Amino acid sequence: MPATEAICCPLCGWWRTIPYGIDEQGNPREVRFDKVDPSASPMWRKQQLTGAGRGSPNAKVETLDSKGLEDLPEHIKDQVREQCHRILEVLEG
Repeated sequence: MPATEAICCPLCGWWRTIPYGIDEQGNPREVRFDKVDPSASPMWRKQQLTGAGRGSPNAKVETLDSKGLEDLPEHIKDQVREQCHRILEVLEG
């Protein structure tokens, strides 16, 4: 079995394999860490699964509520802020 390369998000720790799937045209997708607009993207979501259950073609995930970064609880904002500072310290050496 061939070795697999993976890259980890420095904020959340989620590992993604390289290459990361393919796009609609069949081109390899690139793992990116700069696509989310933190001023406009929801960072917290409350969802509900309805229909015949997970995996069913009749299943539907409904978003009941969402919040932006500025609306998160202060302790979560503090964690994000601190991790960003640690990342910058490493990058800027």
